[in-house]
Amino acid sequence: MKRFAAAAILICLPASAWGWDPADLNAFRGSITCTGCDLTGANLVKADLRAAVARGSDFSQARLSYSSFIGADLSGADFSGADLRGANLFYADLSQARLTGADLTGANLVGARLTGADLTETDLSGTDLYAADLSRARLDRTDLGSADLRTAFLKDATMVEARLDEAVFCQTQMPDGSFDDTDC
Repeated sequence: MKRFAAAAILICLPASAWGWDPADLNAFRGSITCTGCDLTGANLVKADLRAAVARGSDFSQARLSYSSFIGADLSGADFSGADLRGANLFYADLSQARLTGADLTGANLVGARLTGADLTETDLSGTDLYAADLSRARLDRTDLGSADLRTAFLKDATMVEARLDEAVFCQTQMPDGSFDDTDC
């Protein structure tokens, strides 16, 4: 009897108690288009979200590990504290996105557009950033250990206290505009 009462209480909680807006989550799952949606803390692990359009949406604290966002428009979205481990963001548009404190360990960001994105204190260790555009991005205190930065664009990016141990550089445009060919 007590278990039943607890379940009834959970069902009666307002949508804000879950963090995301159920209507937004259902709309996004159904059409993979939801501009400005509240998907805070949503569980979209291993979701197929190729070519999704979620400009300006809030994915903060969301569980998105191993999801596929190939070619998605996620510009201006908030991924603060999100779990994006192993996510496939191949050629995704993350320009002006907020990824502070997110975990992108081992993610695929090949050709991704991260222009002006805030990646402060983000874990990008082991991430594939081949040909990614990180121009004007904030990479302060970001872990780029073992990241593949071959042919990446970092022009005008800030990298204060960024960890670069074993990162791979070849034809990489650095923040000052010079090219690093260390690992060619």
